[in-house]
Amino acid sequence: MSVAIDADLPVLFVTGAHIDLTGKSRHKPVPAASNPGTVSHQPGGAGLNMASTAAALGVDAKLASPVGADHFGALLAEVLAERGIGNHLFKIPGEATGTYTAITDPEGQLVIGLADLEIYERLSAELLFDQCEAAFIGAGVWCLNTNPGEACLVEITARKSERTVLCAATVSPAKAPRLRPILALLDMLFTNLSEARALSDQQNGTGRELAHWFVAAGVKSGVISAQAEPLTWWHGEDIGQLRPPPVTSIEDVNGAGDALGATIIAAIQRGAEFETAARLGMAA
Repeated sequence: MSVAIDADLPVLFVTGAHIDLTGKSRHKPVPAASNPGTVSHQPGGAGLNMASTAAALGVDAKLASPVGADHFGALLAEVLAERGIGNHLFKIPGEATGTYTAITDPEGQLVIGLADLEIYERLSAELLFDQCEAAFIGAGVWCLNTNPGEACLVEITARKSERTVLCAATVSPAKAPRLRPILALLDMLFTNLSEARALSDQQNGTGRELAHWFVAAGVKSGVISAQAEPLTWWHGEDIGQLRPPPVTSIEDVNGAGDALGATIIAAIQRGAEFETAARLGMAA
């Protein structure tokens, strides 16, 4: 068994283009108090992060996502052009471009994240395909994430052809369960330990136990990252673990899982075996 990705066809990342606002505390954060620190903003979102990594690795990457008719939406269009990503953004009047606010400690570890992503919650598959149908038809891979609602994800997958490689990335423990109805259709799943537990409803599951659960649920292959603990991968019924290389200084963990998933896609498109692709993804 193998996941085959046609190198001549684009990879389409579906939704997830918004603005990341990052607040970094200078000292150990004190709850319910004012904390000195710095605030910055940059383009982000699971879809944009993954498309950016894939494009940097030579993949013909495209991004289909709603944005607002605002400054941030225009900024995201400029970013896609700069990074060589196919632009299938479309504006929804009256909606604001999404933002994700991350508060980190001095070491870059996430303290709390706040997602203002209502623009995805109201998205329908009908609108998405009305605006981006050509991008979907021409792509060999559709890479979803859990920003849209469950019904929208189900409707998107119902339109895929037999040749379409279907991937999905969980975005948060709160949204991960949205993938449950389409698990058996997934060729690849990119998740972390807390999100995998929420998706499977196995709250104390280890990486290996969760991998067995996903195999039984019909997910063909995937990875479960666990920060500094071993990453668990599976492909068919083969399950293994890879220990991350030591990292002495962490600047920011935001987007690490997106780099992991996109690199796996790029490696498999070039013919790598899944374990090798997972190892490359972990390095990224």
